[in-house]
Amino acid sequence: MTSALTPVVDGAIWTLDRPLWFSGVRLRARTTVVRLDDGSLLIHSPSPPTDALAAELRALGAVRWLVVPNCFHHLGTPAAAAHFPDAQVVGPASALGRNSALRIHVDIHGAEFGARVREFEALPLRGVPFLDETVLYHRPTQTLLGADIVLGAGAEDHWSWRWAARITGCYERVRVPPDVKKKIPDKAAASASIRAMLERPARRLIVAHTDVIEEGCRDRLAEAWRLEGVDV
Repeated sequence: MTSALTPVVDGAIWTLDRPLWFSGVRLRARTTVVRLDDGSLLIHSPSPPTDALAAELRALGAVRWLVVPNCFHHLGTPAAAAHFPDAQVVGPASALGRNSALRIHVDIHGAEFGARVREFEALPLRGVPFLDETVLYHRPTQTLLGADIVLGAGAEDHWSWRWAARITGCYERVRVPPDVKKKIPDKAAASASIRAMLERPARRLIVAHTDVIEEGCRDRLAEAWRLEGVDV
């Protein structure tokens, strides 16, 4: 069987990209799989798994956590939860009103997740309630794991997204998403949140809609938000 997963950190992190149409353009939407210290798996921004993918995941470890990182990245979670009924869904309550099929077991804004999965630190993006995103910092691999805090397009993307990205300034660079940059009512709170992420010694940033960002990941994250008037 050909693997659907792309390794990012050997034996620890894999990604899966799938096409997603949004606002008339075709993006890449990324699911990230992290193997935890106990050998179980955390799936971030779950996609609806095929039987083949579900089998591949089970071969890597037992799926214990399904993470909804913000109030938009919830669509694949109910299907993933049906495949992995023993998994706990962690996410923000704001996602519940957008998806009647979604069930959340652990509030991503509470202390329970960090207490139970100690290799992760939850870093909420405050000041942007439109998104209600929480970035996870994976200490063992020094990885920041987010969804929509930045995005970008490159030569391998669909022509529709390359075209839109050139217009919106996201082509071959990472930027705050166009629909997010207009909805940052508390830039002081956003600044404190982004600074907290930048303080972590991250070696890479994985988000939903651009390549995995390794070289200069913290500088590129800071630049994207600084352009929106966020002091970082």
